[in-house]
Amino acid sequence: MTSKDSDPAPASPTRRRRRPLFRVAIFVGLSLALIPTLLSRKVLAKRAHEAAAASPKALDRQGGIQALADELRARLSIPNAVVVSLVRSERLVVSVERMKGQDGAFSLLIEEGFLEGLSEDEVTAIVAHELGHVWIFTHHPFLHTEELANDIAMQAVSRETLEEVYTKVWKYTGEKGTLAYLSTK
Repeated sequence: MTSKDSDPAPASPTRRRRRPLFRVAIFVGLSLALIPTLLSRKVLAKRAHEAAAASPKALDRQGGIQALADELRARLSIPNAVVVSLVRSERLVVSVERMKGQDGAFSLLIEEGFLEGLSEDEVTAIVAHELGHVWIFTHHPFLHTEELANDIAMQAVSRETLEEVYTKVWKYTGEKGTLAYLSTK
């Protein structure tokens, strides 16, 4: 037997080209499927690490705000889970967003430093306002406005308390806003 006889037949030029394209397609497809999952796990792991690094007082406060959020969710007829996290820094001071990889759940982020200057009524107002965004997103996502989020919040808190919170947000961030999106209800 010669060495020529023992070698398998060389792949055709078109077959050689298909394999790399197939490999690239598999790689791109897997990347598109796995990256969002891995990123959401990374975000959740980071939040868990931040919570673990938080002081016992902050963890107690977070638990209390979580209980408040659960109570307000029931009052506002919001079936979706909302997970409260106190964080060291939040670009918007307080925000809510859909949790990736968690079917229908939302994450409510509150900057710890901002909480220090709030009364319990004001904490209730910021949670109610953010839950207003969740309610809109789950019921009427195309009608999303600050005014509507405030209208929903005012089912649980007073307009005056919301005004106080807005004033404190503007003072905390150093930006001046307007109360135009607080209805007169």
